[in-house]
Amino acid sequence: MLQKEMDIQLTKDYLAVLNMPSLISSYDYVCDDAWLETFRKKAQLPTPREYLGNHRLGFYYQWLWQQLIIHHPDYELIEEEVQLHWNKQTVGSIDFLVKNLLTDEIEHWEVAIKFYLAFDNRWPGPNAKDNLDKKTARMIEHQLTLSEHGAFTQTFDFIPAKRRLIMQGRLFHAWPKPQQGSTIHINPSAHTGLWCYQSEAEDMLLKTLTKKQWIAPPAFIELEEYLDPSQITVPTQAIDSKNKVWFVVPNHWPKHNSEL
Repeated sequence: MLQKEMDIQLTKDYLAVLNMPSLISSYDYVCDDAWLETFRKKAQLPTPREYLGNHRLGFYYQWLWQQLIIHHPDYELIEEEVQLHWNKQTVGSIDFLVKNLLTDEIEHWEVAIKFYLAFDNRWPGPNAKDNLDKKTARMIEHQLTLSEHGAFTQTFDFIPAKRRLIMQGRLFHAWPKPQQGSTIHINPSAHTGLWCYQSEAEDMLLKTLTKKQWIAPPAFIELEEYLDPSQITVPTQAIDSKNKVWFVVPNHWPKHNSEL
């Protein structure tokens, strides 16, 4: 990819993160759409620069937030990826410690981008090992309590005044036969798509999305590679001619699925 194209894609990713609604609502610490809108109003787009970190999507997404925090007039990044150890064991890591310059308080932020499919009264991820309920519980009950753990208080001389969870992504509804997700409080504004089995996609005209394109999917007309559903071996995101985002999953899904 040429540098100019990379810069354009990076800008699209920043804008996508700034405009992407939360997946869930009505939970402690969750940054709702009103908070995200307030952050977005004064956000300054960073000058495009090459990302040199881990290529897993979660690491790239966290870097996008790092850059947005650094360039935001209301916040100052104090620490990131804080590894905490207790009794010679790692208890976890904190994504960001952020100083709110309007309140002069330090906050603990956790960020995550996730993609879940409505299936059998659950919201499993494409690898079927994760689900929305489990992820939410872990973020709230474990990740966001790390800043109160002894491993934190023995390292820092403060406890963050606020804790925030930013969880964005997309939820996929089953097609052609509807499936129910869990009863977790879904944000009505959350981005959505459709999912189906590869056998159900045989006559569909879809173009493949690479994993890095999941954050800001290009329009159908911008893509070249058509999806051959018969050849997929792992859940694959694609887009149709109306620019609807799809997950096409192997016929055996959710069983026998490898880690994405």
